[in-house]
Amino acid sequence: MVKKSVIIGLSVAATVVVLTGVGVLTWWLVTRDNEVEAEPDVDTTTTTTTTTTTTTTTTTEATPEPDFIVDQLEGDGGFGDAQYTAAFTKIRDVGNIFWWFYPTTAAGVGTEKPLILWLDGVTGIPPSLLANLGMIGPYDINSNKRENSWVDRYNLLFIDAPLGTGFSIPLNNDQIPNNVDENAEHLAITLESFYTVHEAYRNAPLYILGQAHGAQLALALAIKLHQSEAASNLRGVVLGNGIISPALAMTKLGFYLEELGYIDGNGRAAIESLSQETTAAVNLGNLGNAFDNFISLGQFVNDNAGAIAVNLGHIVEKLTRQSSVTDYFGQRQYLRSVLKNIDFDIMDNVVGPALGIPATVKYDSGREYVIDAFRSTFMTPATDKVEYILQNTELTVSIYNGNLDAVSNTPGQLEWVDNLQWPGQAEFKAGPRRTLVVNRLVEGYFRNSTRLQFYWVNAAGQSAPLDNPAAMSIMLPRILRV
Repeated sequence: MVKKSVIIGLSVAATVVVLTGVGVLTWWLVTRDNEVEAEPDVDTTTTTTTTTTTTTTTTTEATPEPDFIVDQLEGDGGFGDAQYTAAFTKIRDVGNIFWWFYPTTAAGVGTEKPLILWLDGVTGIPPSLLANLGMIGPYDINSNKRENSWVDRYNLLFIDAPLGTGFSIPLNNDQIPNNVDENAEHLAITLESFYTVHEAYRNAPLYILGQAHGAQLALALAIKLHQSEAASNLRGVVLGNGIISPALAMTKLGFYLEELGYIDGNGRAAIESLSQETTAAVNLGNLGNAFDNFISLGQFVNDNAGAIAVNLGHIVEKLTRQSSVTDYFGQRQYLRSVLKNIDFDIMDNVVGPALGIPATVKYDSGREYVIDAFRSTFMTPATDKVEYILQNTELTVSIYNGNLDAVSNTPGQLEWVDNLQWPGQAEFKAGPRRTLVVNRLVEGYFRNSTRLQFYWVNAAGQSAPLDNPAAMSIMLPRILRV
């Protein structure tokens, strides 16, 4: 891979052409060898000659600095032998956003295949690790070729966002966005920078997939692209176990855990008390306090609702009481168990050098700054963004939810989905629930209309592609309409 920079900007050149009359040209030819310095206000008894000299000034405007520079990375041999582009989009006065692109290996014209842009978010594991190496990319974390990678059928673009997560770094911590709309500005610039490197993919059907809090980022980016009429072939948004209305989902958590037998009535009462407190904080605009309650769910449930000691992100995974509170909703804990005690330092020690990322860039080192930045906006419901898309665009909205995720529990998700306001809601709710069958096994269920789809995914937590790839294999063609 040859390292290069693509600079996008506007350059202005001013060219001034002076057309001179024949008389003036003749005068210049006659007098150029016999010039006399004119004296001002010369008065004679015969004639008065006034000579006027006109000076033409050419002004050249300064070329403005570019909005961004794409720095394609050259490593020490790459990560596997799959074709890819890894790059930083360096946004002027903001920071560097990392993205990693794999063109599909499917037969035919690759630029006609869907392009899936994957986002995570504030409390998750960055796409460069979890989605790419952990779930759907062409290689796993140990550089082993993955069977049934999504790249076999689709183009994949992973973006570490917001700034401060993954390999994406701000110029300083003040540049970390504190809301999804500001983050959408950064993502829109990054997507445009991707297209400047891979222009032909502007015509590829684009689907933005956001997992967990990344669902809010995906919605904000889709609206940004729609309102700005950005040059892309955006077709839809996919929300995977999305944190869309977190306080509302909490109202169903006690019911969910009691029905599964994890808690008793006292435990449900304790959780519902916390839920009511959180909802009141959201309604009063005390979003920081609501966020503190939300991210403490794992510890609260174990300490105050009966010491169930399970991973709320994957409810069937048993934990010690200590391990259940060591990371946000147990994602890292679960990934370690699935990927055989993965060492997260591998991103700095192996992946970074392989891609050519400077050693000064430490993976996910700004996570706590990002958490702090979003503390006052994270709990803002995003249902209005879903409604905006359904009311004002032709984009599809596809939602899938693993039934083992207690944080974005399915009853809580259906609560906001069933109350969406848009012209096709009656059609959606009237539709039958059908089964997803793979090799005679029921992997889930779905209800769909022309614009809105909802998928129940069996035996899956908050990362359904990791837990139930069979279900995803039959869902994706329906979602992407291929």
